[in-house]
Amino acid sequence: MPPEFEPLIAGLIESGREQAVLGRAGELDASLATLQFADRLRRAADRLCQEAAEAGRRDGASWREIGEAVGGITPQGAEHRFSRAAKERRSKASKVVWAAKERRAPASR
Repeated sequence: MPPEFEPLIAGLIESGREQAVLGRAGELDASLATLQFADRLRRAADRLCQEAAEAGRRDGASWREIGEAVGGITPQGAEHRFSRAAKERRSKASKVVWAAKERRAPASR
């Protein structure tokens, strides 16, 4: 990540944390509010990454370029993480594997 993003990200997180705990009575409430904020922030960041990767692919970016943009993962790792088609293939393949295991399992009485 370019170093100029670090102060921006730190400021956004700190501002969000302050807003999340505003008006919370005790430390437990503040901790749980911070956890809820962090979880929603993570989900939003995941959506943003997915949308940006899809836009990058539409704009002609290779899986290698996308992988480098998210911390240097391999092209295969980037496709595995961001390609809806790859996710669908994995989902279908896992269903076949699990169905085969269930057919081979001895019946319980």
